[in-house]
Amino acid sequence: MPFPPSRVEELFQVAAKEGRLAHAHLLTGAPPSELESLGRGLAANLLDAELEGHPDFFVLRPESKSRRVSIAQVRQLEHSLSRKPHRAPIKVALILEAERMCLPPAEAANAFLKTLEEPPDHSLLILTSDRPEQLLPTVRSRCLTFPILPEEKSSPIEGIDEFTRHWAQSDEPNALGAYRRATLLQSFLLSTRARLEAQIEPTKEEQGDEGESAHSAYLAGQLVRVREDIIAHLIRSTWARAESTLRPEIIREVDALEKLRLALSRNIDTNLAIEVACLRTAGLTS
Repeated sequence: MPFPPSRVEELFQVAAKEGRLAHAHLLTGAPPSELESLGRGLAANLLDAELEGHPDFFVLRPESKSRRVSIAQVRQLEHSLSRKPHRAPIKVALILEAERMCLPPAEAANAFLKTLEEPPDHSLLILTSDRPEQLLPTVRSRCLTFPILPEEKSSPIEGIDEFTRHWAQSDEPNALGAYRRATLLQSFLLSTRARLEAQIEPTKEEQGDEGESAHSAYLAGQLVRVREDIIAHLIRSTWARAESTLRPEIIREVDALEKLRLALSRNIDTNLAIEVACLRTAGLTS
């Protein structure tokens, strides 16, 4: 289930206050720069201080032309974390683009496993990766994972705000509400497709027959991107409706939308996937 960065910050604050923080956390789902920004923000909150020059904050990032995380970097980090904190109650390490330490022969990742399996006292790890599938399963399984919603693009999709308002107003937990939402989303996707086709039609005509295949490929790619943006926008608006209360229906709706995104990425029939997702938002199927 994807989280907006602000929600992750809230969860970290509550967990830290209650002494329930996991030893290792994995941030994924957004571009590397956004994940790094969130990781640094979490570290600053945990240390309650500026990070620049802080003796209890460490950053490990890919180095050299090969963009690898080396085994020497991992061992240096292990040595630094093994010592007691200097100023804060804990030490925080931010491992950026963590998948880069898993490049064959994955010596760095195997060395890092020791830190995950036998964590030093008073230490906390924050890993970031926009390609979590490239991490070793043994690394992923030892981290508490937070899929992050990427930031909204500056040029919103035409009509998205009105569509989102209608979507929120059709949240009845019954079959009628599910039908209304399915119809809304299907219609909005069709109208968005029509706008995209109208935008690229002149280019297609200029290119003639040679442009037919290029036109189809470009349209397909644009539709996939826009579809992802629409679902991400719906997830953000759902979290916004939650405000400070994490109600069961909010969790159910975000989970249903994320399952819809995954289903569409696997080329499952669009209308069927939407109908199932809307039944899930209404609590009528699992």
